Amino acid sequence: MNNITVMGICKMLQQKNNFLVFMHENPDADAVGSCFALVYTLRKLGKTAYPVCCDKVPSSLSFMTGGAREFALDDLPKDFTPEFLVSTDVASPGQFGALKAYAPKVNLALDHHATHDRFAKYLYVEPKAGACAEIVYKIINNLLSGNISEEIASLLYAGLAADTGGFRYANTTPITHKVAAKLIENGANHAQICRNLFECKSKSALAAEAFAMEHVKYLSGGKITYVKITLADKRSHSFEDEDTYDVINVIRRADGVKIAIFAREKDDGSYKISTRSSCEIDVAKICGIFGGGGHSGAAGCSVPPDMVDTAVERIVKECGFND
Repeated sequence: MNNITVMGICKMLQQKNNFLVFMHENPDADAVGSCFALVYTLRKLGKTAYPVCCDKVPSSLSFMTGGAREFALDDLPKDFTPEFLVSTDVASPGQFGALKAYAPKVNLALDHHATHDRFAKYLYVEPKAGACAEIVYKIINNLLSGNISEEIASLLYAGLAADTGGFRYANTTPITHKVAAKLIENGANHAQICRNLFECKSKSALAAEAFAMEHVKYLSGGKITYVKITLADKRSHSFEDEDTYDVINVIRRADGVKIAIFAREKDDGSYKISTRSSCEIDVAKICGIFGGGGHSGAAGCSVPPDMVDTAVERIVKECGFND
């Protein structure tokens, strides 16, 4: 799926000066880590670069951004004119959210989703990479001749660790471990990063997870778990959308569960459906029925409110388990 090499990317980045680097909507640690690592690298090279996202960075990931959470286009300096647009970990134009109009203007897309829907002029997609951070590492390592700072190494390690579930998921490869080792050698505090990612949670996030476990449904003889959280649920139980970040992983932990499905209502009334697979079932292919995508083991889609129940029924049916 590539039409440009790592060396070609490096040459291109070195020739430009003013950059915007886009994250996908509802940014996760891989999107944040890949984006900010690239931004900081470009700045080290004397370039002007800014991160951009249509949504706030979750408070649970603010340790990666120095506490800042909003990176809107409106916050850019008035005299800044970008000449090169990059996207990291963005699989489709729809993932730009409210900034979807910028998708066809992107010069370079860096991604690791097998379902990548091409939108950029230049493309580097590596579906076998454990995370987009693994791809960005190769570029940064080349640009900086291996002299990666502790800050950049930490960002990349966080992205790598998060998208591989702490190096537990099937997308973890020998290369993933080798990159992680190099990042630790460059100063990434792996113990603290993993504690921030997997152990430290706000009380409201714990409340969201408790709600999910109280309302989870076991389908297909316990092989599928499903929970739906509405805006009314969030209001009545005092948790925010970002507090549901880890709900999908919580409901997949029960013994015997092969597929987890989580539907959450967004502010506009639509539903974001997230899926996880710990078996041979390709959830990206299933989510593709509804215009979504992702990885074979982790994918999602968005549907209008009147479709959420039938969409979940269809997903369950496509899994093919017998009750």
